[in-house]
Amino acid sequence: MTYLRRALCLPLLAALPAMPALAAPAGEQGPLLQVFLGVLELDDQTGQWEDISGDTVDVDFSSLPAGGLEVEYTLGRGWLYWGLNPGVSVAWKNDDTNISGTLTEETGGTLRVSLDNSLLLVDLHLGGYVRGRLNDRVTTYVAAGPMVMYGSHDVKNQSVEGSPQPADGTVNVPDTSSSDTNLGYYARAGLDFEISDRNHLGLGVRYLSAELDFDKTVGKLDIKGPEYVLTFTTQL
Repeated sequence: MTYLRRALCLPLLAALPAMPALAAPAGEQGPLLQVFLGVLELDDQTGQWEDISGDTVDVDFSSLPAGGLEVEYTLGRGWLYWGLNPGVSVAWKNDDTNISGTLTEETGGTLRVSLDNSLLLVDLHLGGYVRGRLNDRVTTYVAAGPMVMYGSHDVKNQSVEGSPQPADGTVNVPDTSSSDTNLGYYARAGLDFEISDRNHLGLGVRYLSAELDFDKTVGKLDIKGPEYVLTFTTQL
């Protein structure tokens, strides 16, 4: 599977330096560069972590701050502009991603284990976009395509509830970090409002979806959910 992922990811990575050359025939205008900041709201999941629970564990994601860059290279224009959309985004959280499970002791007691975690997500994507003008100062766009996502999961703190308590009040977690890279897809849409020549402020929503296998900790998770962003877009 590792070799398959690499084979699928390499064409995506290799295509990025070629984007300016591909965009040249569309006209004299340069590409659009968009910077965005926002909040990623991941769907809660269940995982499998035998070190802390014989049953499934619950993964409750909090809001993750996120940011990144999008570029739009125009390949054709008319009533609508269309072309290629490479980009990169990062989402992170140092706390408040809670993982909890049930651990049954030999004495018959049941303990509720909560782990406070950090999560880092980085994606590199390349898709197609379509952009159109609603009026003299407002444009709208949609884009979608494949992406490569890297994720890292680290255990920060742990607490135990229930009875009987372990002597030191903690549960042994032998592996406290795990990471994975996999393919997924992204989509984005939004509105841009012109504030000056070539410069726009806007609102947008992005959607990310990929399966990551944190095999040393919580196992396979569907990393998916919407991301709500504020954008600044300029014509290069």
